[in-house]
Amino acid sequence: MTSSMDTTTATTTGVLHSHGRIPWHHLAATLTGADGTAWADYDGFHIGAPPTSPPPYTHLWAWTTNWLLRARLDNDTAIVGVLHLDNATPPLEPQPVAVETIAYTIRHAHTWPALEKRIGPLDHTVTDRQADLYQTAGTHPTTFVRIR
Repeated sequence: MTSSMDTTTATTTGVLHSHGRIPWHHLAATLTGADGTAWADYDGFHIGAPPTSPPPYTHLWAWTTNWLLRARLDNDTAIVGVLHLDNATPPLEPQPVAVETIAYTIRHAHTWPALEKRIGPLDHTVTDRQADLYQTAGTHPTTFVRIR
């Protein structure tokens, strides 16, 4: 994503579910209910339907209108957090190891421009897209991503 961001919107709160380390097959089942996912693999950066197997790179983001998911990938497991924006039923099993109400700020950004060449060829599905970055506050700040 590009480093330039638009103005910050208001800070609000959501409920953060920390799931700790979970197997890929649990995460993959949740991803089928996502409106979109973003991740990188050896073929580049992807935005769209979830991957069928664990990507080889470090992070994956998924989103719906009710929740945002961030996964730190490690082979066939992932350390997962889900930021709930409303009181929707948690999308992920097993149950979280920690639940807390947390403040977040939404910042607006854009994916790479179509003419970006520093990171290799980019597919048209990932360029010139608007993104919302949900940045949490607290002792372990985390960024959740929603691509529009």
